[in-house]
Amino acid sequence: MSTETQPETDGKNFEKHLEEIYQQYRHRQLAARLDDIAEAMEATILQRILAERFLQTDLEIDAEAKEAVVEARDLLDAGEFEDLQERIDDLEDKVEDQKRKVSNHIHEARISMNSHVNGMRRLNERVERVSPVKLQAISELLEDWDWRGQVYRDGDFDFETLKDRAAEYGEDMRSYFEECREKIFGPYVDTPLEPIVDGLLDDYQLFLNELEDEQLEHLRDSDLGSYVELTLS
Repeated sequence: MSTETQPETDGKNFEKHLEEIYQQYRHRQLAARLDDIAEAMEATILQRILAERFLQTDLEIDAEAKEAVVEARDLLDAGEFEDLQERIDDLEDKVEDQKRKVSNHIHEARISMNSHVNGMRRLNERVERVSPVKLQAISELLEDWDWRGQVYRDGDFDFETLKDRAAEYGEDMRSYFEECREKIFGPYVDTPLEPIVDGLLDDYQLFLNELEDEQLEHLRDSDLGSYVELTLS
């Protein structure tokens, strides 16, 4: 009798083993998917901090979405895979929505600021008041938004350290921008040339009939004369 039941027992054991392998694979896939979602949320938070310091944006990330990621991590750690499976689609949608909103807002702010920086670079080519290297660094960040290398560096660090780095990097780049703007634009503040320079920085096309006599006189005596003449032509 034992001879007859042995194949049946071996078959059940084999099926059980296959089921265990499948469940392990499914759990690994679920964990990997959650890792991707958590990394997306982390990057979104870091970008929000960087943009707040550098671009002076005012962004908020939905607290419910952040809490949902934490809860999902807790479910994974507790081995509650079925509950996690039921929640993960909705969680992914929430995080992607936050990522999209933050990215879109930052993109618009970058375009606006980069237009101003391009005007500063063109003006600086004429007046040579600041190092073009600093202006280039600001422009490259605005164009490429390649921030990860400045935040994720020198090995693994906890999230609080990464947030501090994002804030520090944003503050440094804002400081560069303010310094360059002050050196380039500062000499024209409270003079008849201020609105002209302001327009140039915003890439505004100036027309001769828009300028007052006093402005034209100051313009001729300034280091902007040749530059504005080229622009007007």
